[in-house]
Amino acid sequence: MRENRNNQFRPEQQELYKQLRATRANSTLLMEYTIKYTNEQGTDMVAIGDIVDLTRKEVFRLNGEIHNTNRSEIKDWEQKVYLEMDGWKVTDIDTC
Repeated sequence: MRENRNNQFRPEQQELYKQLRATRANSTLLMEYTIKYTNEQGTDMVAIGDIVDLTRKEVFRLNGEIHNTNRSEIKDWEQKVYLEMDGWKVTDIDTC
C-alpha cells in the first residue's frame, strides 16, 4: 500500500495534521516519521507514525482497512507496547 501512495499523504492524515497544527502551535509535528525501537528479542525495529508530535512524544496512528487483519493487529499491538515502553504516547484513530 505504501508504494502506491507516491509519498502523498492521505486526506484523513492531512486533516488531522491541520487540526493538530491549530491546537498545538508550539509543537514539532511531522508526518510519516520513523521511530526506531528494540523488541523483546533485541531486534531493532521501526514504526512509522502517520503524524508524530516530537514535542509531546506522541504518535498518531490512523488505522484504516488494512489494519483489520490478524497479522496487522498483532504487529500494531506489539509496536504500541514497545513505543509506550520507550516513553511514547500512542494514539490510535480508526478511519474505516
